[in-house]
Amino acid sequence: MISLTQHIEYLMMQGDCVVVPGWGALIASHVASSSQDSRINRPSRLITFNPSIAHNDGLLATSVARRHNISYAEACKVIADNVTAFRRQLATGSEVPFSRLGVFKNDENNKLIFTPTVIDEASDEFFGLHSFEFPTLSTLSQANDEHEQVATSIFASHGWRTAAAIAAIVGIGALLSTPVIVDKGIDKASLNIASVKTPPTAITVKPAAQATAADNHITLIEPEAPASANESAFNDGMPSDENGTYFLVINSCKKEHQAQALAKQYAHKGIKCKIIARKGYHHLVVAQSNNQQELIKAKKLLPEKHRKAWVCK
Repeated sequence: MISLTQHIEYLMMQGDCVVVPGWGALIASHVASSSQDSRINRPSRLITFNPSIAHNDGLLATSVARRHNISYAEACKVIADNVTAFRRQLATGSEVPFSRLGVFKNDENNKLIFTPTVIDEASDEFFGLHSFEFPTLSTLSQANDEHEQVATSIFASHGWRTAAAIAAIVGIGALLSTPVIVDKGIDKASLNIASVKTPPTAITVKPAAQATAADNHITLIEPEAPASANESAFNDGMPSDENGTYFLVINSCKKEHQAQALAKQYAHKGIKCKIIARKGYHHLVVAQSNNQQELIKAKKLLPEKHRKAWVCK
């Protein structure tokens, strides 16, 4: 059976009144902050019970239906079953706890009474506020006298240790304040810098055509390898209908300058593409046609690293 206590507790944290049909209404009342002698009490929220309000206002039933994904009528039946179980439990002389809100029981006259649970931390509205008590002057004076007595007894019993500690501190201070003479004369030899009598020999780099076997110690930087045959012929055999409504796209950018930079990189690799703006994006198109299937077949002819290209309209 679905339990109502968690639903009731949740609704009481959200509002000030929850009606349990056939049982009664739990009502929250706010208690203002108060002071008594040297104590200041924090504001609080007290929950009371009114058995006269037992009509169905729909709040609890709606919560049960939404939480357990059942109909409103089924939720009303769940509430009625719980109330019946509560009354059977009271008939046996037992108490009926409502989660952390409080406890229901029958008194000697068989009258239903509610005892709320006082938990200051359960009131989210006043979270962080606590009751406190100001210390009186007599309490402070008594505490100071006790501290002075304790300090005097400690100094009397350990006076010789205190004197020894003071003497050690004075000795360490005198030791650290005495200057230490350091002869740095021997360190001056390390400042002599050896002179270079023979000037460095200039190295002449010969062109690649004039380099001989004796020049093998010179490493020549070769120019970057040209694009592969597949890349240089990337656009060969691709549909090139400039009026086509379908495009074969190899990349897409949000910004136009990003798309232009990519187009230049592709051009260095022998890939010809043009930029077409569609729906806030700039597409790099390598083929265009009115036949969508033709572009899908052309996609399979692309090099392996460009197989993620797509066809769009």
